[in-house]
Amino acid sequence: MDTNKKIATIFDIDGTLVETAGFEDELYIAMVRDVLGDVRIREDWSTYRHVTDIGVLRQVMEENQIHDESRIQEVRAKFGKTVSQYLHDGGECLPINGAIGLVDMLLSSNQYAIGIATGGWGHTAKMKLNHAGFNLQDVAMTSSDDSEERVTIMRKCIDALGESYRRIVYVGDAEWDVIATRKLGWQFIGVGTRLKGKR
Repeated sequence: MDTNKKIATIFDIDGTLVETAGFEDELYIAMVRDVLGDVRIREDWSTYRHVTDIGVLRQVMEENQIHDESRIQEVRAKFGKTVSQYLHDGGECLPINGAIGLVDMLLSSNQYAIGIATGGWGHTAKMKLNHAGFNLQDVAMTSSDDSEERVTIMRKCIDALGESYRRIVYVGDAEWDVIATRKLGWQFIGVGTRLKGKR
């Protein structure tokens, strides 16, 4: 083993770095219905094949017999404007306790490379992280803009970091994070209460 190699630490965003449960799902569903009409959307995100912004949207369209791919970009754009307005109007988007300090500490060390791999779209991911006060300099980020599959998003994040690592660790808060990490053979650190008793 090359002990000179860094450890890559890849973070999820929602529920891991930033608390968004109070607003993001609601705004996402509202914008999907604003563009697609009164479509059926499952209550349990984990029942979708790909729990990413574009993956869920594609399956919603498929299950509601909507075949116009241009609607995807329309939802993405409207969702971005709505999140931006929410934050501009003083909506809450707080960092998870201790998350900023942890990311800053890892960034200041020459032993770690830091990435963010989120199932959300890239433009809203950056809005949330900037609003919450995170330093995104020297952080590789991949998102639902890169793939509808979480495993591919995570793999592309490592590619974006551009080195080989002695260990890769993913930090997340949901069952789909655990599943993707296992598929990749990475180590996993769970945060929050959602995974309690499920790992």
